[in-house]
Amino acid sequence: MKLLVARHGETNFNQQRKFYGNLDVPLNKKGGQQARILAHKVIAKELTMLVQTNLQRTRATLAPVRHQLPSIPVLTIPDLAEKGFGCWEGLDANQIQAQDPEHWQKWLNAPLTYTPPTIESVADFRKRVKRGLNWLLNHSQADDTIFLVAHLGTLRIIYQELIDARTDFYSLEFQAGCYTEYIINSKTIKLGKINA
Repeated sequence: MKLLVARHGETNFNQQRKFYGNLDVPLNKKGGQQARILAHKVIAKELTMLVQTNLQRTRATLAPVRHQLPSIPVLTIPDLAEKGFGCWEGLDANQIQAQDPEHWQKWLNAPLTYTPPTIESVADFRKRVKRGLNWLLNHSQADDTIFLVAHLGTLRIIYQELIDARTDFYSLEFQAGCYTEYIINSKTIKLGKINA
């Protein structure tokens, strides 16, 4: 099986460096262009399944592929959505620091272990993504080529789960308009391409 994964296209919140987790924001113009570039790259990969999260930025990124390959089934897996940032969603770092300085500083000091109020813990996020990934892999066939559009945090966890759990979470970058390929069989999982 091949699993192709991609980050959704750019939104205005990306440009504004805002936390937006589960806020359902649309792609901006550049994000739409990135989606079309991505579709051009994956359209010839003999895809057998398309996967999105429950957030519109993944659906919009997948739309050009769906338009060209309308007969391929599409799955929506909410467990693969981005980490929830609760009351910080829609705010940038300066706004969060002004409104919630104590929790902001504690989170900066230990972003993978400290969980501010209203925010999804990294442990819960990891458990949720792993559940969604396992469901997808368990409901796929050996000859499938799956194309998944998700979120940066989700893609980092998938990489850690499939390739190397010791890799630094924040060092993993997945660029919009590019895809990463995992080659999975019953005995091995290999990284085929990254940010292709």
